[in-house]
Amino acid sequence: MVRTSLCIAVAFCGMMESVYSQEKDATSVPYDDLKKEISLLRSKLDSLTSAQIVTGFGVAGEEGLERLEKRLQELERKVDAVSRSTAAIVFNPRTTAFMNVAARSDNLKVLDATGEAKIDNRPFLRTIELDFRAPVDPYAEAVAIIAIEDEAGTGFAIDPEEAYGLLKRLPILESAPLGMKVKIGKFRAPLGVNNRLHMHDLPWTTRPLVVSKFLGTEHGEFFESGYNPVGIDFDFFLPNPIPGTTLEMNADIVKSGELALSQGGETDQPAFIGRLNLSADWNNEHIVFLGASGYTEGGPSSTSLFGLDLTYKWAPSERRAARSFVAGGEIFFGRHTFEDTSFAQITRKPYGGFGYLQYQLSYWLYVGGRYDWVQEPADETITSRSWSFYASYYTTEFLRFRLGFERQQNDIQNLNSVLLEVNFVFGSHPTEPYWVNR
Repeated sequence: MVRTSLCIAVAFCGMMESVYSQEKDATSVPYDDLKKEISLLRSKLDSLTSAQIVTGFGVAGEEGLERLEKRLQELERKVDAVSRSTAAIVFNPRTTAFMNVAARSDNLKVLDATGEAKIDNRPFLRTIELDFRAPVDPYAEAVAIIAIEDEAGTGFAIDPEEAYGLLKRLPILESAPLGMKVKIGKFRAPLGVNNRLHMHDLPWTTRPLVVSKFLGTEHGEFFESGYNPVGIDFDFFLPNPIPGTTLEMNADIVKSGELALSQGGETDQPAFIGRLNLSADWNNEHIVFLGASGYTEGGPSSTSLFGLDLTYKWAPSERRAARSFVAGGEIFFGRHTFEDTSFAQITRKPYGGFGYLQYQLSYWLYVGGRYDWVQEPADETITSRSWSFYASYYTTEFLRFRLGFERQQNDIQNLNSVLLEVNFVFGSHPTEPYWVNR
């Protein structure tokens, strides 16, 4: 009986070595399974040793057990060696590159937000984004999104669009209470929905006016806009107030003075951001997101911003997968208090928002429109409006075409623009934008 078990163990060890060698060549070694098998083999070896002692199994048995022990140790060394050699591969960052090219044709002369650079009737390489993501250890991962941005045709600048560490569970507690995730670094702030999207994932070519004018931009909504401060973000779930829904909350502490409404009024005090997002999904076909966002900073000049957003998506079952419908909008109410040159206290309360609709005509083609209105933060008596219409041809997540028409109107001028946009994506597989249905 012991001799039979010994033969089986030796054969099993040889089979494990053969399988291990094949797996190693395929660079997909199932380490956990192999270690379990080795542990099992080790226990069998111990039991065989005990059986030899009990039965007095002679010299041949001793030699067989020694050979089995040596082969088992060799196999353990191989597993450990390959584990160490592949660890660097496992922790290499997943890299994706996004290249956004756009051209415009306008009926009027158009300058950038600074009023210095001419941007009408010409093409632009608007941005190249390099997205790096990798696990750091069992507790965290790191994200770095480096953008090479066009400065309205006057040159390019390198900007860390986002660069943060993400703690997925707390080392001290060895858990994530309320599903909490913590971002530390620079990130797109949770103010509404649009601000969190990168340019290549927008359903339109330009940013909404309220995003560029209230949250921030350097060269206007045709180029990259939004608010991405440095700070810390706590993202966690709250108990569901309504059955079948999910309630998520963000609480942020960030550097003050960088929001466009603040007009550069940086202070030593931090700014605070809060967001609640209620989501519901019916039959995996109708999805609704309802959110409320807030921002506040104190000091000699104080700024506050309150926003509401709503997003609805209809994505039918696979039988009709070539159709979908998305609708949504955001509205922001701002308040900025400061002292003018005569030390008189001035308070401005601009507001603005946008709404949009999009329908999927086929597997590749999406059409839609957006309406914007916004009061100018520097003078709320001036209101700007915009009507946008577009068609997006989404071949795959790696190639996207868009043709659009946009009309901007305010008290100064009426601007008509035809826009063409192409997004190229290469590298690791990116996440699909929320408005896509495949």
